[in-house]
Amino acid sequence: MGDFWIWNYELRTIGALNSKTTRRAYAGALVRNEAGFGCLHPWPELGDPTLQDCLDDLAGGHESALVRRTLDCIRADGRAREENCSLFEGLQVPLSHATLPLLNEVVLSEAMERGFTYVKVKGGEGGGRDLRRIRLMMPMYPGLKWRIDFNENGDVNELLEELSFWSEVEKAAIDFLEDPVPYFAGGWERLAKESGLTMALDRNLENASSDSEVQVLKPAVQEMKAGPRVVVTSYMDHPLGQAFAAWEAARAGVKEICGLQTHRLFEPNVFIEALGNASPEFKIPEGTGLGFDDLLDALPWTKLCS
Repeated sequence: MGDFWIWNYELRTIGALNSKTTRRAYAGALVRNEAGFGCLHPWPELGDPTLQDCLDDLAGGHESALVRRTLDCIRADGRAREENCSLFEGLQVPLSHATLPLLNEVVLSEAMERGFTYVKVKGGEGGGRDLRRIRLMMPMYPGLKWRIDFNENGDVNELLEELSFWSEVEKAAIDFLEDPVPYFAGGWERLAKESGLTMALDRNLENASSDSEVQVLKPAVQEMKAGPRVVVTSYMDHPLGQAFAAWEAARAGVKEICGLQTHRLFEPNVFIEALGNASPEFKIPEGTGLGFDDLLDALPWTKLCS
């Protein structure tokens, strides 16, 4: 593919992102090859290689999952830029839920004011206490659908005990529990059966059986796949990576509410500002390919050496 050029960036969070990390600064790199651009944004906490390992793989021609998807992005983006058109032409990006690392009345009210009808919140260790907090908040936000991501930290017995007090109406407000426990730990099926709730699988998606009711797919590391319910989310990465996820969801015709609004989890920069305020509707970046033309051209690119 010729020479690669990189620009290293750092995103700083406004608050904690999930139970797997306490970091506030997240490093990544934008990658340029000929006319195309892509994003490398690893999460070592989730088992990814380090950024330097990814760059070494890229320079050495080794296609790990992150590198392979970055190259896919570069190729698609480059073709569109050479044709002087946007990758989003003729496509409809699905709506998004609000991703809320914090769970309180302020952030929930703000999300509803921005038009969100679905929210994704984090469940903590065990999960029972967080479910109780959500149950107490439900009467204040009627009509709101909840997606609760436990990052595999839930306890089956504790979750079932708490849910035993819930009415069917309260349970109906839960769209799904995401990764409540490890998929292969033995408690997944029991939790689904006894709670009556929908389960969603994010981690270990490549090994999932067809019984998984919702598949949470991240184009930064996974190729698009068909399924009865596919929810596409960003990798909480750079806005260019976020735009790639939005394009993949749009071109696949995904109809589910997705998770493509994560840029406002980070302190502002010019790329984040280009995506506008967080809202259910994805704001397509202006320009060719995945957009951001002038911003990308202005970056001080450095040649990646093998």
